[in-house]
Amino acid sequence: MREIRREIIRVEKINKGFGNIFALKDISFTIHEKEIIGLVGDNGAGKSTLLNILVGLFPPDEGKIYLEGKEVRFSSPADARSQGIEIVYQFENLIEGMNIYKNFFLGREIIKKVGFINVLDRKKMRKISEEKLYEIGIRKKSEQLVASLSGGERQAVALGRVFHFGTKVLLLDEPTTGLSIKEVDRSLRRIKTVRDKTSIPIIFVTHNVRHIFPIVDRIVVLDRGEKICNKKTEDTTIDEIVQLIAKEKIHLH
Repeated sequence: MREIRREIIRVEKINKGFGNIFALKDISFTIHEKEIIGLVGDNGAGKSTLLNILVGLFPPDEGKIYLEGKEVRFSSPADARSQGIEIVYQFENLIEGMNIYKNFFLGREIIKKVGFINVLDRKKMRKISEEKLYEIGIRKKSEQLVASLSGGERQAVALGRVFHFGTKVLLLDEPTTGLSIKEVDRSLRRIKTVRDKTSIPIIFVTHNVRHIFPIVDRIVVLDRGEKICNKKTEDTTIDEIVQLIAKEKIHLH
């Protein structure tokens, strides 16, 4: 019997325009817990616009967003984050001159009492950050500066934060762009680990179908602001999706 997973986020008939240009037209889809969705399309397809709406950078002109069955509106990225929408950008905005554990706990520092004084519990923060990074497949000393890390390792710190603190929905913005072949493979394994060890659904935004196809459960293809495909990966192929994006062969479903 197929497991029925809980709906986490649903977007209904999202529209967004900029002047006379429609960036998104009637976009609707639903994402369930532990599901990885590949949101793909060529440049100008509407991926970034939809991502920016979901992360609270600007509201849709029309349409609704439901989070765990409740309609939500985001006034800012901070508001979206407080309601359970977390994003890891292509170039994660970690503070380079700060070490790993300080970045890991930035804004969420652990405090302990020493006598009558509250102080940072550095030992505990170092221990937790190293343990969580190890769980998703990266071994680094937490005192190491972020500036010394590779792009994939910086992304791992951002993923480790989400893994530890949790969220309702994780958005990934082109996370494999600019990474070496080895780092892409490691990055995909880390993303899958976060999904497998939590119930967090993931929206993976990318233009590279071949990178994501092995780990996503479903592919949503956008083309000039319209959804032209929403298929489980088991019901399609990489070539079919690539052809959809390239306009060589179009099947609407």
